[in-house]
Amino acid sequence: MGPDLRRAVALLAFALAAAPASATLYVCTDAKGKTITADRPPPECANLPVRELRPDGSVRRVIEPPLTEEQRKSRADQARREYQEQETKRSQARRDIALMETYASEQEIEAARQTALAGRQMMIDRSKQRLASFATERARLENEAEFYANRKLPDKLERAIEANKSLVQAEQRLISEMQVDMARINKRFDAELQRFRELVLAGARPLMRTGDGASR
Repeated sequence: MGPDLRRAVALLAFALAAAPASATLYVCTDAKGKTITADRPPPECANLPVRELRPDGSVRRVIEPPLTEEQRKSRADQARREYQEQETKRSQARRDIALMETYASEQEIEAARQTALAGRQMMIDRSKQRLASFATERARLENEAEFYANRKLPDKLERAIEANKSLVQAEQRLISEMQVDMARINKRFDAELQRFRELVLAGARPLMRTGDGASR
């Protein structure tokens, strides 16, 4: 034990011995290692941890200094992160329950995927049929326009060509949107299938169906 520490211990022992039997002492140690003792929290210890001692010298509690602005922000950020993590876990648990209460097998997940994709594919097929019709109409309009080489097209013909172009663009946008939606559907069902397998391997029991297809 070094001389400074022995001196601090001796001072503390003296303070405890001199204090009334029912007195409470407040003790802190400053940055220089000096021990400060008083019968109430010392002002010099405002930014330091203060030990509140019982009359027998045991520690009743430690009074932490007020948090700095940076510390308060750090704790608030930590609390927010912990809350978000817990909320993410709760949300995942709800999704897991819904998944196991919806499907009885991987085959049912794949069947649901195909049903969802079929509606989008039907819209794409219809759009392609309309595009073929528009292409035929476009060829007819272009043939008609050849009669007006080096001349201004009649307004009616010009409007028909522009309308045809707009209709083609609309159908192309629809096909593109359906393709994006189908990719999203596949991604969702891929994730559900993977999670279903993980839950079953972990011991979760999927939906049970009776022979008539009813769930229980």
